[in-house]
Amino acid sequence: MNREQQPSRRTVLGGVAATGLLATTGIAHAEQGLPERIQEIIGRPEFHGAQWGMAFYAPDRGEVIHAMNRGELFVAASSFKIFIGATAFEALGPDRRFHTRVCRTGPVIGGVLNGDLVLVAGGDMLLSGRGGPTGKLSLPEPDHSYPGAPPLPGDGLAEIRALAAQVKAAGVRRVNGRVLVDTSLFREGRENIALNNQMITVSPMMVNDHIVHAIVTPGNTVGAPAGVQAVPRTGHVRFVNEVITVSGTPKPLIFVDNRLTGEVQLGGPVRYVPFYVQDPAPFAATVFTEALRDRGVQVRGEACRVSRRVPIAEHTSLPLSEQAKVMLKVSSNIHTVTIPYLVGAIAGRAHDDPKASYHEFRRALFRAAGLDGDPAGSDQDLYTADTFIKFLAHIAKRPYFRSFRQTLPIMGRDGTLAGNQPNSPAAGHVYAKTGTGYMNKTMNKALAGYIELPGGRWLTFAQFMRKGVASMAEGIALGDQAQEAMAEIATAVYEGSRR
Repeated sequence: MNREQQPSRRTVLGGVAATGLLATTGIAHAEQGLPERIQEIIGRPEFHGAQWGMAFYAPDRGEVIHAMNRGELFVAASSFKIFIGATAFEALGPDRRFHTRVCRTGPVIGGVLNGDLVLVAGGDMLLSGRGGPTGKLSLPEPDHSYPGAPPLPGDGLAEIRALAAQVKAAGVRRVNGRVLVDTSLFREGRENIALNNQMITVSPMMVNDHIVHAIVTPGNTVGAPAGVQAVPRTGHVRFVNEVITVSGTPKPLIFVDNRLTGEVQLGGPVRYVPFYVQDPAPFAATVFTEALRDRGVQVRGEACRVSRRVPIAEHTSLPLSEQAKVMLKVSSNIHTVTIPYLVGAIAGRAHDDPKASYHEFRRALFRAAGLDGDPAGSDQDLYTADTFIKFLAHIAKRPYFRSFRQTLPIMGRDGTLAGNQPNSPAAGHVYAKTGTGYMNKTMNKALAGYIELPGGRWLTFAQFMRKGVASMAEGIALGDQAQEAMAEIATAVYEGSRR
C-alpha cells in the first residue's frame, strides 16, 4: 500500500559487483551465468520498454553479488511494509501481546450490575476469528479486506462472543447501565487504505478488521433484485440493497454510504463486497451488546452512578509475531495503517500523536542500519534497492530476525508468493514482501526480502520493475508476469549458489 507516484524514467544499465574475495566462495559460482540468466528473464517480450532495478547482497561478506540500477528510485508499493513491520518488532518486540478487557463500573448484586460495562481496547488487530479455536492464524489469500474476496472463514465475532461468555460466567445477568468502549490507548485518526481511495478510522478497537461483508446473490430473473446478506450479521450495519440482476455485463458493485449499488449477472457467481465500518467504537459496542444478549445478559442502557473499574473479562491476543503476518503475508492495508499508531502509543507513550512517535522509531532504525533517517524520495514512497538490502541486512542481525522473516510471504508456500515457483528448488527458501502499484498508466512491481542459501547463509535482495501500460487490465496482467519473473530471478540466484 502506497501513494504511488509517477517514477522518474532513466535508461536501464546493468552492473555486476564482485571482488577477488567473493570469487573464491560458493557465491562465485552463482555469479557464473547469473547476469545472462537474469537478462534472459527481463528481456522477454512482455517486458519490452520496462525499467528494472535490483540488488542481491551477502551481508556476511559485505558483498553485492549482482546489481542493476541499485541506486535508482522506484515505487516500493507494499514492499515498504517491511519497514513498518521491522519497526514494530524493534519497538515492541515479537512477543508483545495485546489485551482487550471488560470492566464493570458498579457492584453486581443478585446478578444485576448497577453500572456500566466498559470494553477497553488494547490494540488487538485479531478480534476477527482469525486465530480460531486452535490458535492457528487464518491467512486466506487474497485477504478479505480486498474487494471481491470472501469473508474470513469462521466467526468474525468469536473473540467478542468469548468476552460476553466471560461476563456471564462472572455472575452478570443484567446490566442496568450502558455498554461503553474505551479507545483512550490512542487518539483515533483517518487514513487512506489505498483501495479506491477508501478512508477508514484507525482505532485501537478493531473488530473483524472494521469490515462487514455484503454477500450478493443474483436474482432468479432479469430485473429482479439481488439477494444481499451481511456477514457478520449485526444491527449496527443495515444495507440498502439497490443491486439489480441483468443478462449482460454487469455494472460494478459499489457502496455509497450504506447503499449498495450496481448489477449482478443472471446465473453468475456469488459476489463479495466489503463495507468498511467508519465508527469502530460504536460498532464494537453494538456487537458486544448483541453477544451479551445472545448469552442471556440483558443490557438496559440507563445512566448509572459510576464507581472505579473492576476487570471481569479479558482476551489476550496472539503475539506481534503472528499479528504482523496479516500485513506482510497477505498485505492488509488496514493493518498497515494501524501498526504505526500502536507503536507510537505503546512504545512511545504518545497517545495524542502516535504516528509522529512511530516515525521517530522508524528513523532511529534506519540510522542504525547506516541509512539516512528519511531517505531521499521516501516522502513519495520511492526507494532504492540499495536502501532495502542495507536495511534488511541490519534486521538480519537483530535478535528477532528468525521470527521476523517468518512473517514474510514464503515463495511457493504461503501469502502473496504462494503461487510463485512452487516446484523450484528455491521454494520455501525465499522470504520476501511483494509490492504492486498502478498509477498514471504505469505498473510498478517490487519484491524484497531474504534468500536462505544451503548451509544456512542469507542474502538480502530487492527487485523493482516499472513499465507504462495502456490500461489497468494490462497492468494487472503485467504485474503478475513481473512477480513470477522476480521469483524466477530469486530462484536463479539460489540455484547458482548450490553449484
